Formats: sequence, structure tokens, C-alpha cells
Amino acid sequence: MTLFALSIPMALYHIHDYAVPLIIFATLYGFRWRVGMWGNLLSLGAVLFSFLIAIGWWENLAYFLVQQVPQMVYIADALSFLLIFVVALLFLDLATRAMSTVKVKYAEMVENIGNGVALFLLSGALCLTYSFAYHDLGPVGENPDFTLTEGQKNPLSFQALRLLSGGGNLGAFSESNRKQFDGRGDFRTLQLQRRQVLMLNMLDNESPIRGILGPESLDSKIKWRD
Repeated sequence: MTLFALSIPMALYHIHDYAVPLIIFATLYGFRWRVGMWGNLLSLGAVLFSFLIAIGWWENLAYFLVQQVPQMVYIADALSFLLIFVVALLFLDLATRAMSTVKVKYAEMVENIGNGVALFLLSGALCLTYSFAYHDLGPVGENPDFTLTEGQKNPLSFQALRLLSGGGNLGAFSESNRKQFDGRGDFRTLQLQRRQVLMLNMLDNESPIRGILGPESLDSKIKWRD
């Protein structure tokens, strides 16, 4: 009788882990194939640059938000990252459309193969952005007994971001805020602790809204992470 039993949390995990990426791929291939290889490559560049901009600035915005509303401490990172990413993507998309008014055409075979590759890379970039916002920063609790392996703490994607952000290339312009992404190598550990505390807070509150909000007592504990 329990073979096909599926809890709501388990269903949500499956939706986020499998259904959303499949929807992203299917939607892009269905609606952007006619855009062509050139247009999809421009969009790929816009997505990647928007991701890098969001990586460099979300902590500044999140810190500002939790200073104003400390109860947002569990969700400020995800909201800030997604807000900056969406705004940057809108501006970059408009900019690339304005600068590239001519649709470049290629030989049919090159266009078809290249367009498929461009859409695959574009879908992958959006899935990467979604994964980072949901799995690392997202307002989803984690089992208090869960621990990260060494490889999970330091994935190749984080190593690449550290190289890109060396010298503050992805950080804010002011000298005091220039920093390397995950320079201390504890980003995922700290985010895991946040999600575990969030899970406990959700279990202690019957209301999902109340559970996702941090207690007011955090007001005096919120500090900028140097």
C-alpha cells in the first residue's frame, strides 16, 4: 500500500529537482527555436552576465533588507539574488536587442546544429541559476542531521566563481565591499546551517508563513559578514 505513497514535501522536491529543469528545456526549445542561433547566443550571454552580476551584489541587498526587516533573514538571500538577476537580465536583454538589430543567418546545417547547441547552453545556464537560487540560497529547510561532503562544500562551479571574482571583479565598486566569492570556503556550510535552522523553525510553527519568518530577536545579531 505504501509503494506509491508520496508525501507533499517529497513531491515538491521532485518538482524542483526534475520537473522545473525539464520545463525550462521544453519551454525554451518550444518558444525560442525560431529566434535562431544568433539571438539565442546573445540571450545566453545576457543570462551569464546577469548571473555574475547577481553573484556579486546579492549579499549587499540581502544585508540591507534584513536590516530593515530582520524577519526576512531566512529568505533575504534568495529574494535578493533573484531580484538582481531578473532586473539585470531585463536590462541586458534590452541592450543586446538595441545593439544587434540585424538577425545574422548561417547556412541551414550550421544554423540548425548551432541553434540546438545554443538552446541547450541557454537552458543549462537558466537551470544553473535556478539551482543556485533554490538549493543554495532558497527558503527550503534541511534535515538537521544532514552534512556536506568535501566535494559538496567546494564544487567546481564555486572554484570558477572564485577565480572570476578575484580582486573584486564581481563585487561592489567601493573598496570596503570588494571581496572574492566564498573566499573563506564556508559558503555552503553557512547556508546549510541557515536551512537547518529554518527547518526547525518551520516545525515549531503551525503556520507556514510564520515558520519561514525569522524571530524578532535576530535584530541585534545581524551583522555584515567581512
